[in-house]
Amino acid sequence: MITISEKLRVPAEQEGQRKKMLSQLKKWRPSMRTLYCVTLPQTEGSVLEVIPVFALRLEAKAHDITVFAVAEGRANAVKLVEEMLGEVYRETGGFDVKSYYLK
Repeated sequence: MITISEKLRVPAEQEGQRKKMLSQLKKWRPSMRTLYCVTLPQTEGSVLEVIPVFALRLEAKAHDITVFAVAEGRANAVKLVEEMLGEVYRETGGFDVKSYYLK
């Protein structure tokens, strides 16, 4: 099952496309430019994962997944991960991303 966080983040420069990206994510109709999602990791030792939308459906068959951020383009998704990790560290002094985002 796939859950979309109520606090879904998008890159600042793509904020105007939030509704479009969210619609594409919910309907599984990514645009020509690939959408990438930021999720909690499915593997031990990872902090966050960047997954293309087309692969998200496959991952969701094996695991419950919560999408915390979405971006057009992998580079933008990686930039969001950096921002999210910085926020977690500033607020908690550590990198317990799961506890921070699931609170």
